[in-house]
Amino acid sequence: MSSSLATLRTSLRQREDIHIIAALTAVTAWGVGPIFNKSMTVSSSTIVFYRMAFGVPIMFLMAILNGGRITRELIQKTALPGVLFGLSMITGFASIKLTSIANATLVTTLQPVLILFVAPKMFGERLTGQKILYSFTAMCGVLIVVLAAASTSGAHLSGDLLAVANVVIWTAYFVLAKVRRLDGVHSWAFLAVVFMWAAVVAMPFGAITSHDLGAMTAKDWWFIAFMAIGPGVVGHGLMTWSQSHIDVSLASLLGLLSPVVSALLAWIILHQTLAPLQLLGGVVVLCSIGLLLRVQNT
Repeated sequence: MSSSLATLRTSLRQREDIHIIAALTAVTAWGVGPIFNKSMTVSSSTIVFYRMAFGVPIMFLMAILNGGRITRELIQKTALPGVLFGLSMITGFASIKLTSIANATLVTTLQPVLILFVAPKMFGERLTGQKILYSFTAMCGVLIVVLAAASTSGAHLSGDLLAVANVVIWTAYFVLAKVRRLDGVHSWAFLAVVFMWAAVVAMPFGAITSHDLGAMTAKDWWFIAFMAIGPGVVGHGLMTWSQSHIDVSLASLLGLLSPVVSALLAWIILHQTLAPLQLLGGVVVLCSIGLLLRVQNT
């Protein structure tokens, strides 16, 4: 039985499309995360604190279960990515609390623009005219959703600015994660130590700035657990694993699916208003990603 399972795992990993499927699953899991965040009754500082408190032991457990080794060299290599990850979590969670989910998540899809500038030079990735065209139309769809946000959606400039800061920080982390994975670093061991470094930054921030650490409700604890498992284990785990197999530009462009998932769930579950133009923008994003994947597989 164990040999059959090992054979199945090997065959799955050798499939060319399994890495894209993993990345798509990851960004879908990330899209669900903001719904948990927005639904919680406590401040973003408290969410950051407990998110890291739950996330670090879970990631170390995943590393152990998947054969990852924590070494001094790995701790040194992950210091900068880990700090950036922590800063991204602080700015990202705060932006979701201060503005609409549509704006907070969709502003971050400026990441592919930044990635397209560095991918060819850093990783030698080839960008065809079709890829650039579909990337451009996908980002136009994102822009439509943001600019068409209704006033009743809860959008605020302060949250939007934090979202902009988050996208810059997250892009730097994303590129460094790609570099480390290309160096052969074990994905789960990498994530475990990244979370450890992020906790060094985020947990003191949460403890100092929070006014409601003791105000967590039973539902809040469930939401934290769901965030740690969904966006954490599934999202970051699958994306980090897939990064050594797919182009960083493609991985970042697939991330455009995440805000569409977030905006639609916010409309369905949280009753945040979506204007007709925003729905149109979401369709443009989805169609552009579909065409991009078609080009990628030809």
